[in-house]
Amino acid sequence: MKSPVAFVVDPEPKVWWPVRVSLPIGGRFQDVELKAYLRVYSEEEYSRLLPQVQPATAEGDAPVAALTLAEVLEKNAVLFPQFIADWDGVVSPDGTPLPISTLPDLVRGPYGKAFSVGINRAINEVRYGIDATPSASEGNSAPSPGDGSSAA
Repeated sequence: MKSPVAFVVDPEPKVWWPVRVSLPIGGRFQDVELKAYLRVYSEEEYSRLLPQVQPATAEGDAPVAALTLAEVLEKNAVLFPQFIADWDGVVSPDGTPLPISTLPDLVRGPYGKAFSVGINRAINEVRYGIDATPSASEGNSAPSPGDGSSAA
């Protein structure tokens, strides 16, 4: 039997969380993983910090301007440091660990889109209580017939 874990009430909680990033490597996409030390916020703070999705405009309303991908990445470069206190597993090509202060440049760089997807996924996993294991977010659908299993 596992020993119970105490429920610690921390006024500024943080948690090490896996971040999966899918990068183009060798002619295909490969998942790599890093660890982010994420700040955990109240729902009120999440709502304040995270951009809200604009509802579709009704006829006659002024159109909502869509952001370009470059604008989204720039917003992420400013936003992500408010969520990520530290990281592990982010290195330069020679293997030197990169400091967390390079986070905005990474988001603005060539892998900014992939990194943004991974970080947003991790933030939402922590926010909504979703297990970070891939099987937990795949849903409860039956296996496909081509995977060799048979559902009865």
